[in-house]
Amino acid sequence: MMQAMRDNMKVVIWATAIAFLVGFGVLQLGGVLNPPTHGGPAGVIAKINGEPVRYEEFNGMYKNILNQLRQSREIKEGEDSYIREQAWSDMITSKLVQQEVRRRRITVTPEEIKTMVRVAPPDFVMQAPGFQTNGKFDYRKYLAELDNPNSQVPWVQVEDYVAQTLPQQKLQQEIVATAKVSEADVRERFQLLNKKMNVRYICFAADSFVVDTSKIGGADIETYYRSHPEEFTGPPEVTLVVTMVPRRPKEPDFAVARERMMGIREQIAALPDSFPRYARTYSEAGTAERGGDGTDVLYSQLRPTFAAAIKVIQPGQLTDVIREERSVHLLRLDKRWNDPKTGQMWVHYHEIAFRVEPGADAVRDARKSVQDLVADARKHGITKAATRAGLPTSQTPFFREGNSKNDVFKRFPEAERWAFKAKVGSVSSPIPTENGWYLYEIADRQPAGLRPLTQARVFARERLIYSLQLARASEAAKQAAALMATGVNVIEAAKRFKGVEGIATSVTRNGYLGSLGREPEIVGSLFSSPAGTWTRPLTGNNVAVVAYVMQHERPKEEDYKAQATQIRGALLNSARQERFQDWLESARKNARIEDFRENYFEV
Repeated sequence: MMQAMRDNMKVVIWATAIAFLVGFGVLQLGGVLNPPTHGGPAGVIAKINGEPVRYEEFNGMYKNILNQLRQSREIKEGEDSYIREQAWSDMITSKLVQQEVRRRRITVTPEEIKTMVRVAPPDFVMQAPGFQTNGKFDYRKYLAELDNPNSQVPWVQVEDYVAQTLPQQKLQQEIVATAKVSEADVRERFQLLNKKMNVRYICFAADSFVVDTSKIGGADIETYYRSHPEEFTGPPEVTLVVTMVPRRPKEPDFAVARERMMGIREQIAALPDSFPRYARTYSEAGTAERGGDGTDVLYSQLRPTFAAAIKVIQPGQLTDVIREERSVHLLRLDKRWNDPKTGQMWVHYHEIAFRVEPGADAVRDARKSVQDLVADARKHGITKAATRAGLPTSQTPFFREGNSKNDVFKRFPEAERWAFKAKVGSVSSPIPTENGWYLYEIADRQPAGLRPLTQARVFARERLIYSLQLARASEAAKQAAALMATGVNVIEAAKRFKGVEGIATSVTRNGYLGSLGREPEIVGSLFSSPAGTWTRPLTGNNVAVVAYVMQHERPKEEDYKAQATQIRGALLNSARQERFQDWLESARKNARIEDFRENYFEV
């Protein structure tokens, strides 16, 4: 069992490990949180399925994440708020895993702990310098120290750590144990990766054909809607009103940044050839590794601040320090010229840039603005509150759970779950990010089932227009095929019906047809077509084609035998990962979470 745990895929529950390390003092503590105030039960910042999350427990997890970041980079002013949000997400995972371990009554024996310490030492032990040889973990050196009766290593703490984390590894093994991979699965993936073909085609893209939309009326839209109910049926969906309080630097922050850049400017002015060296050392722009060297750019396409600064200098000269919304820049104009054909001016320059971070005063003011906005929004709604605060708002399209396409929700999934559980009109807690605090209000929610035509009309019209375009593309493919059958060459047939000729090589069964993108139905039909013949017209998601299969590349059985073990391992690992993630998603979705954090911590 121990060896299986060592060899099999590991879904690492970092939050659980961090929570343990807090208790045993393996990691240092640091960071800033407000002291407890009021809210739920004394000292309890939340409840997860009825189990309290205590202030000290959460504070320890937050501080250790903060300290880990400090080991790799400097913590910026105000970052504590969204680091704390990440700690909250990790805490939920940790609690749910611990609760499931208890529910299943998973335990470990002293013998299992000692065996695990011997055959699979924790990562923080393997990374200890004393067990390294030439930068790599030395297992023989580790065993020698483990068996040394005079060892000074605190093995009791290591065993305590394993005693805490091993039950969770056992839980993982139980959850993923049902993941199976059949021989058919392995062979199908082998064929997907190795069976290939080369195809010549004439493509007729749907968006190349114009449809007279003035002739599309309400009756046409309703007919399409009634005829394609599957396109307008789905799970519950929600739409949100959103605003953001930005984290912007203030004048003193820009003053410090300008002074720093002026110092660099003075050095470069004294030694003009040093610009690339200073750019590599100090610049945070993408051109830093090239010494700040940019590309040729139209003067009319420059940012207004860049254009104004470059306008008053000559090639070889430096601009003054340029201020943008969140950054400062220094440019050296290399050359300026007019295109003889268009008469337009082009420029080429070098650049040094760095971001201006908001200081303590800016962050404090922003937090006060967030608190005021939340209080106002919960009384009068986000739209009115944001308008009074001078902030823009927007409304998201309707989206289903797990398909918001919102980066904030991807990082903090509990925020998205709130959108599907809270009442319409509810206002979220502020969600901190690197750029500012987001605030959401549930504008509307649709139940599962067929969407009403009043809601789906715009989408139905778009789908109807596109279906007409695709139908025209399909008809063009049929006409081109008929013309080719009379002896007209491929290029002429393509040209006459708005087609584009092309070749796709090494096409596999994954559905991608070269530059045409993902067209699984077309690709599937081509694999069943014999080489050396033109196919009938084929219509996919976005295009219609007439294709000529030039060559089928069929893998050999010995290739399958050589790759089968690796493919099976990859499929099994993927299946296990998916099984565990499915369990975790379900546990988070069904968890009863009472959140009192806003009564303990500033935004």
